[in-house]
Amino acid sequence: MMNNIINMTCIAGVLIASAIGCAATSAEEQRRAVTHQHNADEAAHQGQYGVAGDEQRRAEEAHARAVKKAMDEGKPIPRQTRPGDPPPPPPTE
Repeated sequence: MMNNIINMTCIAGVLIASAIGCAATSAEEQRRAVTHQHNADEAAHQGQYGVAGDEQRRAEEAHARAVKKAMDEGKPIPRQTRPGDPPPPPPTE
């Protein structure tokens, strides 16, 4: 009985966390993409090519999410990030 309650609580927590994680706007996702691109550039500059590759992949994934969300929001599709892009501005709250 107690195990069922714990399992249901964990499952509910995971579902809530995934729903919250998906609540980002296209602009927030694009900001993440630019941040990952900047991190990839910095890692490559320091010779950390494995880290750079991982960050580049994350930048591409975040950009893909930004494109999908922009289409859902009816907004223009953001530009694909490129090496050498300036770092993103600080988030506005």
